[in-house]
Amino acid sequence: MATSLALPAMRSCGHTLDEGEDKLGLLTSTHDALANMDLARERMEQDNYLLLRGLLEKEDVLAARRHILEQLAAEEQLDPSAPLMQGVPRPGAQMTFRPELAQKNNPPLQHLLYNPEGSLMRFFATFLKGAILHFDFTWLRCISPGNNGTPSHCDIVYMGRGTHSLYTAWVPLGETDFNLGGLMILEGSHRNERLRGTYGQRDVDQYCSNRPDDPARTASGLNGWLSDDPNHIRRQLGGRWLTAEYNVGDVVIFSMHLVHGGMDNRSERLRLSSDSRYQLAGEPVDERWIGENPPGHGTAGKRGRIC
Repeated sequence: MATSLALPAMRSCGHTLDEGEDKLGLLTSTHDALANMDLARERMEQDNYLLLRGLLEKEDVLAARRHILEQLAAEEQLDPSAPLMQGVPRPGAQMTFRPELAQKNNPPLQHLLYNPEGSLMRFFATFLKGAILHFDFTWLRCISPGNNGTPSHCDIVYMGRGTHSLYTAWVPLGETDFNLGGLMILEGSHRNERLRGTYGQRDVDQYCSNRPDDPARTASGLNGWLSDDPNHIRRQLGGRWLTAEYNVGDVVIFSMHLVHGGMDNRSERLRLSSDSRYQLAGEPVDERWIGENPPGHGTAGKRGRIC
């Protein structure tokens, strides 16, 4: 996979990312930090992300991928003339967010992400120095080809009611080259105090109880995006957009205050990936994402206040 800074044109949400080594770059692999957790913590403090190459067992990742594609094939969402594991959608099929495919009817994915003896849970137990709690809700994306990258945002506005020492693990469920697209993060954005003090204080499910027309009252509510133009956000906040090509078994771990988004899928295949969240078990937890049927951003997760 590519390691040169001679990067191809990158796109997100239909926008070609500004080119130049001061605007676009590659994520730095931190796999060596697995043997030195003090180094891993230092790098998380400095960069707010860890790209861990080969952390997960390849066979476990591919088993989760196969199960998801079998579910999609049963729904007739895939092209039956293509091999299953290629994940080629049938003509006209459009998908983005499919969390229902990640829950209890998907034992391979649950095992990959939440097995207490698995690589991911053991990493967090060592990294955070204690017993780990994971969210019960799993964010699963099956991204169809097109201009459908995830707009720029921070996770804190979606899950900030518990501890802020909460971490996202982004797992590509298949080989993910630049054409298929993947996660991108905005370098140094976690250090922007103005962003933390404004946008970072939002809760997408909090509404003004004294304003009957507040759109946040509804289940769809506010989307929490900073912008669907990644160049606009980079020019405002500074730094470079960083991305990579990802292998089966790779994981990117990052914090709640790091601006990130998703690249467009310019291939002919689906891009499969999961987001899962981890924290120390003894710290406060956001009730929207815990339990057998987490309320998430539904009406049960709304919270009113006087504005």
